[in-house]
Amino acid sequence: MNCSKATISYHCKRHHLGENRVILDDNKKKEINFFYKNHSIEETAKYFNISRSTVIKYVDNKHIKLTDDELKNRNYKHVKTHRQNLKEKAVEYKGGKCEKCGYNKCIRALEFHHLDANKKDFTISNYSVLSWDKIKLEVDKCILVCANCHREIHDEL
Repeated sequence: MNCSKATISYHCKRHHLGENRVILDDNKKKEINFFYKNHSIEETAKYFNISRSTVIKYVDNKHIKLTDDELKNRNYKHVKTHRQNLKEKAVEYKGGKCEKCGYNKCIRALEFHHLDANKKDFTISNYSVLSWDKIKLEVDKCILVCANCHREIHDEL
């Protein structure tokens, strides 16, 4: 745009743009700071339905170095949450229930069975770092079954 940030700010205010800014009270700021101690900026933003920049603006201790144990704990929680989200997405994509018996009570009891082991590129649960598109391609090679049906399928083989 070839103009300063102040010029843009002036025109935005003049035309009533950006008036939906988030202003947090002290209690909400304390909640955000407490939650942030064990979660990443992205997780905090998602949980409170605010932007990353708002989280950064209001959190204390932005520059305090976490101990190795705290970093490990935060990373563990992040990976666990990410894997759960991917599994929920994949289970929903495949219909949300066992294709053999219709079981749908507990998502943790649902598993992906590769129809052709020779076409298997990777075990879905081990590769949460891949994009959804790549995981979706692998899920397309599978059927969604409950743990009991999965064991029965393997015993029949």
